[in-house]
Amino acid sequence: MSPSRIVITGLIASGKSTVADILKEKGYDLISADEVNRDLIKKGGKNYIAIKNEPIFAPAFDGDFLDKKKLAEIIFNDKEKMERLNEISHANIISAIDEMVENSKEDKVFIEVPLFFKIKDRFPHDLVVLVTASREVQIKRLMARDKIDYDFALKKIESQDELEEMKKQSDIIIDNSGDIESLRRQIEKIIKRGDFNESC
Repeated sequence: MSPSRIVITGLIASGKSTVADILKEKGYDLISADEVNRDLIKKGGKNYIAIKNEPIFAPAFDGDFLDKKKLAEIIFNDKEKMERLNEISHANIISAIDEMVENSKEDKVFIEVPLFFKIKDRFPHDLVVLVTASREVQIKRLMARDKIDYDFALKKIESQDELEEMKKQSDIIIDNSGDIESLRRQIEKIIKRGDFNESC
């Protein structure tokens, strides 16, 4: 029998990876869609080839070198280009994750998927965990993490799906506007209540 698939998602800089790290510390099996894509985007990888074959992404390349920062600037300044990148890369990511889940020996697997709601209909899942944070916290985290200015951080945030709609489509909501200890307490309460077992 295949493991239950529990998705961790949320807006950019909400702290999805921190939630994933805490669950990993507690011994849960975890897959990161971003890490899967990092492998696929390496030179010769399926997504690297798909991006290189698209003329609209040519400015992100210096010869065979893909400059991920330039690629980010291209897609966050043009919604159509972002949609095209998602279109050509998501199928490969989903396929790689499916294989990893099938190979897991656990009864449940947590999968961190930043753009989950864009691929929800194509991505098998049993539970959806949404990680949220206030906009002010998101902006501060994004500026510090990506070393970008306020305006670019705001543009990145505004390019994500609307939060209220995401909440309606989620089973568990974790507010990560506070500190790490507050986050740990929330996760421990969820585990004790058995909320992650609802799909099992």
